[in-house]
Amino acid sequence: MLPRRVADAPRISFGGNMPVIGPSRQLRRMQWIAIVLVTAAIALNYMDRSTLAIGNLKIREEFGINATAIGALGSAWALTYGIAQLPSGYLLDRIGPKFLVGAAMVLWSLCQAAGGFAATYFLLMLSRIGLGATEAPCFPSATRSVSDWFDVKDRGTPSGVYTSGAYIGPTLAPPILTGLMLAFNWRVMFIVMGLAGVVAAALWFMVYRDPRAAVLEPQDEEYLRPNREAQSSVSLRQWSSLFRFRAMWVLMLGAFCTGYITWMYQTWLPAYLEMQQHISIAKTGFLASVPLICAFFGALCGGYVSDRLVKGGMDLIASRRLPLVLGLLGSAAFTGLAAVATGAGMAVTCIAVSMFCMQFGITCKWILVTAVTPQAYCASAASNQNFAGFLGGTLSPILTGFIVDMTFVLALAIGAVITLIGAGLFQFMMTTVIDERELEKFAAAPAPA
Repeated sequence: MLPRRVADAPRISFGGNMPVIGPSRQLRRMQWIAIVLVTAAIALNYMDRSTLAIGNLKIREEFGINATAIGALGSAWALTYGIAQLPSGYLLDRIGPKFLVGAAMVLWSLCQAAGGFAATYFLLMLSRIGLGATEAPCFPSATRSVSDWFDVKDRGTPSGVYTSGAYIGPTLAPPILTGLMLAFNWRVMFIVMGLAGVVAAALWFMVYRDPRAAVLEPQDEEYLRPNREAQSSVSLRQWSSLFRFRAMWVLMLGAFCTGYITWMYQTWLPAYLEMQQHISIAKTGFLASVPLICAFFGALCGGYVSDRLVKGGMDLIASRRLPLVLGLLGSAAFTGLAAVATGAGMAVTCIAVSMFCMQFGITCKWILVTAVTPQAYCASAASNQNFAGFLGGTLSPILTGFIVDMTFVLALAIGAVITLIGAGLFQFMMTTVIDERELEKFAAAPAPA
């Protein structure tokens, strides 16, 4: 039997004579404590990643390497991070975020600090590989936290908040990390971020709670009942069955495209302003924050708009997909304009609008995965999606670095085209959902002899 079409997926009614059961004030507080914690973890995660982009030129000078070699550091991180996504989602669906994310935070902070002590390019490469492997559980854990703490109709706004963490970190990073680098050097910048991560891990262990272990009021038990009734662990066979669904592959292929454009900007935005627009390092620290601030607001707006579409009566899946596609189309258009920008002001403006649209759409990509995937498999599907995203993130830094050695214009044009392809995949290929009954049948079927 083929997976059900999106049009055949169960509809959710919020009006009529059906009672609307919402969370109590106590549960809302618990929900948002969890969201604040995962958002802060993501922000720290992204600040750690930003150290390479901020130190780009200084690291190249010290080690005597070109743009392609620095791009290889970013690609090594992204490839390791992407591969580590696959076991991360499986483990999150089995044991939950509390222990896995806390332990990962300690390990990635140690890897981050180790980069500051690297005496050779090879050792710096190893530290970035370790950073990629240990940072992997962080973002999918937020998807799992939202799917645990919130009903499926209410996940847009909290998803917008936690995805904004991907830009809170990089927004804070240029002024803070550039200041550290100019006051000391790039090595001190790496070490300070490692120490900050160890402190953050201690806070995570003390405060984060698993909703299954929380004592709730009866109305909150009813609100979270569908989430709690989902199976608490996923077997390896069940996890592998996700790949038999078209929806899983569309999520992954679309994520490859969004990963490419995201990491093109994350890795090369400061260098673009310095090399192409001839802006000083000190001014770059400020100007590079402007597009990231816009992306932060894009994340919040994307989640809010998606929830408003649901409450306005739009089909659940369509309400997640429409802003996703529109956001990617807008991002592609303004990335193309940035490629032909003739001045710093126009370039920063185009990139700022592009990154607003990009994150407006990408936020809805993370909400979409919880709409087309059964509750028990949310982290697994999100991690599979993120794996593909960081295959795009692996290709982007090194390919962009290779092209940048010739021209930035072509690099931006390629990013725009790949973003357009992503919009088309989500719009025209997302025609099925991952049906839990079919998934269980696949998982229970005897293995071929």
